[in-house]
Amino acid sequence: MFIMKHQITFFPSQLSLTVDASETVLESARRQGFHVPRACDAGVCHLCQARLLSGQARHKHSNLTLDASAGAHEPVFCCLLYPLSDLHLEIERVLAPGQLPSQEVTAKIHAIEQAAPDVKIVQLLLPAGKKIEYYGGQYLQILLDSENVAAFSIANAPRNDRTVELHIREAPDSDSYTLLAKRLQVGELLRVSLPHGETTRFRWQGAEKLLFIAASTGYSQFKAILEEMAALGDERPVTLYWGARTARDLYRHDAIKSFAFLHPHLKYIPVVSDQPEWPARKGLVHQQVIKDLNGDFSGWTLVCGGSPAMVYTTFDDFVAAGMQPEQMISDVFDYAPRDPG
Repeated sequence: MFIMKHQITFFPSQLSLTVDASETVLESARRQGFHVPRACDAGVCHLCQARLLSGQARHKHSNLTLDASAGAHEPVFCCLLYPLSDLHLEIERVLAPGQLPSQEVTAKIHAIEQAAPDVKIVQLLLPAGKKIEYYGGQYLQILLDSENVAAFSIANAPRNDRTVELHIREAPDSDSYTLLAKRLQVGELLRVSLPHGETTRFRWQGAEKLLFIAASTGYSQFKAILEEMAALGDERPVTLYWGARTARDLYRHDAIKSFAFLHPHLKYIPVVSDQPEWPARKGLVHQQVIKDLNGDFSGWTLVCGGSPAMVYTTFDDFVAAGMQPEQMISDVFDYAPRDPG
């Protein structure tokens, strides 16, 4: 069936997108990764209210045609608006794909699980009545005091229950962790800022196949990305290597095996470095990947999650083995750039 398509341009941002006539402006914008202010999706909250500057549209719950040529430039709601022609809409705070506004909110520690001897999985409950959006692969910052901030990947794709999951590894030598550890109790309130980071699906939209390399709790970032890919029906080939010191440090090994069973496009390969009796791949995770690929890096987009030292070692060794630098993505390149000297 042929579906009409129309061009929507938002002002003052001058961002444009193509909308199917079968979708509301908000539905199509969100599907394509644009951020439009929203909360209720029913025309009640008024956050997605815009002014119709040009074009014709139809209201979702009536046959009423809205026509900007009538001269009223009347207010409309993007969540209830079906385009009948190209439209110009005036609405503030529209952002392009991959961009979301960061917010500071107070979150409550809802649950804590000791997932490994030195890893806690912490569930935070975000405040009600405040729409907070993020993409799989982004992270949040816990604002501990005026000088100390602790950053953690959000370990789940967006949920409707307001919870976000963090995988927190003990770091006794870190001042930030020492401050945070004192507050890791169910019911504790934490001031957080989110979302942050650009390692999201918009960075690899055109990728043929994806290679994810995680070290330790770096796995949490890929858990969220994989959940989001599943929710979106993205079935591109993905290979996830998860490296840890011992088998017990692969604290979600069974869960990711089950996930891979349900999603055959995902290949999961665990790698252990400090357990000689481990029956599968052993050694440093990135070296095992280089060995497995045997110099054939064509078509791959590599996303790496771990400490800055691990990420830069991976980068250097992959470049030395023949991968092009532009094939590699990591938040580390942004928040911990190398000294150009």
